This record gives sequence, C-alpha cells and structure tokens, in this order.
Amino acid sequence: MKVIVVIAILIGIGLPILIYKKNKELKELLISFVLLGGIVGLLIVGNVTRAVLPIYLTHIVTIIFAYISYIIYLFRSKFYWYLYFLPLANLIFYVFLSFVGNRHISWF
Repeated sequence: MKVIVVIAILIGIGLPILIYKKNKELKELLISFVLLGGIVGLLIVGNVTRAVLPIYLTHIVTIIFAYISYIIYLFRSKFYWYLYFLPLANLIFYVFLSFVGNRHISWF
C-alpha cells in the first residue's frame, strides 16, 4: 500500500511538470500542486480514522476519487471541486461520531 501511495505521489508531481513544459501555463501548475498537497495532507490525516474500519475504508475510497479527479484535471482541465471535499467531509463525520460516542453530549 505504501508503495502505491509513493508511486501515485511521484506521478502526481511528474505529470504537471511535463504538462507545464508543453503548455507553459504556470497557473495550472500551481493549482495542480496545491490540489496534490491537499490530497496528500488529507491522506496523512486520514490515518486517524483507522480505529473505525468502515470509516477508514470510506476515507481511502474518497481519496482515490479525489486523486482520479486530480488526474482528470491535469488532462482535461475539468475541475470537480466536490470530489476534493469528500475526504474532508469523511474526517468531519469521524470527528462528529467520536464526539458523540464519547458522551460529550448528554442529551443525545
């Protein structure tokens, strides 16, 4: 699994550079690096959800969707913004369940 993540990150860094050399559009290069940084950041933070396996698997699937959307953005310049927020929504859902599950809310 770690090898796949490293290869995906290297491909995610290499493709925008190759596309930049072809198109010379600095804006798309910077946007693609910010998107990749966000995806990798959410991938790292998502390891907290390992305690609850269904949420962790859902997080991995949403990360894969976000990465596929990143690749689509690189080749077709179509930006599906909602796919980048799915991993974040999953993490917020996990935090909510942890908060409620620890009985911080007495009326729930």
